[in-house]
Amino acid sequence: MREQLRLPLLSRVPAWIWVTIDAGVALFFAAVFVGLAVSRNPSAPGALDYAAALATGLPIAVRRLWPRAVFVIVLVGGLGMREFFIPHADLLCLPLVLYTLATRGRAVAALLVAAAVAAQGVLAPPLTTVVRDQLGLALAIVVAAWATGTAVYQRRRYTEQLAAQAEERARARAMAERLRIARELHDVIGHGLGTIAVQAGVAGHLGGAEEMRGALTSIEETSRSALRETRRLLGVLREDGEAELAPAPGLADLGALAERTRAAGLEVELKIDGEVEGEMELTVYRIVQEALTNVLKHAGARHVRVRVERQGDGLVVEVVDDGTRGPARPYGHGLTGLRERVRVLGGEFEAGARPLRGFRVMARLPL
Repeated sequence: MREQLRLPLLSRVPAWIWVTIDAGVALFFAAVFVGLAVSRNPSAPGALDYAAALATGLPIAVRRLWPRAVFVIVLVGGLGMREFFIPHADLLCLPLVLYTLATRGRAVAALLVAAAVAAQGVLAPPLTTVVRDQLGLALAIVVAAWATGTAVYQRRRYTEQLAAQAEERARARAMAERLRIARELHDVIGHGLGTIAVQAGVAGHLGGAEEMRGALTSIEETSRSALRETRRLLGVLREDGEAELAPAPGLADLGALAERTRAAGLEVELKIDGEVEGEMELTVYRIVQEALTNVLKHAGARHVRVRVERQGDGLVVEVVDDGTRGPARPYGHGLTGLRERVRVLGGEFEAGARPLRGFRVMARLPL
């Protein structure tokens, strides 16, 4: 059975205490009703009288477990005990069970049945003032029990909806964070390994020691840079806060990125005219990094032009190469990640083949 939400103070009470309380209340009511059957019966009570008294009180012990069944049993038992009640209606156990039923859902039918039974037990000709007062009291108790239970039910539903919405928001934030980390890892590892693979391939065709030493030095610098950024990302995931966090790369690191790309055999023309900060600076770096990685791996280009320029109230980031103009380059998730980055910042992203030769990646970011 689904656990019921309670007020913060009541939620601290263990379930077995509630069961114990209900059992004590049930025994008390059963004893009272048996006493009424004995004291107010003009003759010795029979088995049906005892059965009615016990059926009216004892089921209260399990009212939280089977409220519908308990409601029916208490209703029938109260009909057998009505002659011993003043007025002739069960205004103790029946309202309590009706309240319990209303806390589990809409109990309009149960309300109508309980009100009809209470009214039928009280109404008697002639319709005196006392009868009218007793009828009003009986109906007021029944309706009040149902209204209180319904209010508790509505509050529980509202609390459950708030909890569900909070869980959904937390799940969405976790998903967004996973996507962000996945994009970061793709950009860092993809660029590092892609550049290293190209440089290693070039080194395999070099004959001189100096050229070989330069290629290996470039591979070392690229691997160290990728390792630093990977450690930065892993440090963000640590919960103890003891990781040494390196600063995120930005515009100042584009020169080093261009140098590593040149060492891989690609001519890079870099132009920076504008400044940004925070997440946008990291986004600009990742756009250039991913574009250069794709040019190295797939384009077969010799020259690439990188432009970071402020235009009006926005920043334009453009990477254009002179590689092959194939119908599609196997970029995988790289461009998708860039589009997501740019969309989060409210910008525009374009990527596609140029009319004659090469490929162009361009993003407009609002400032």
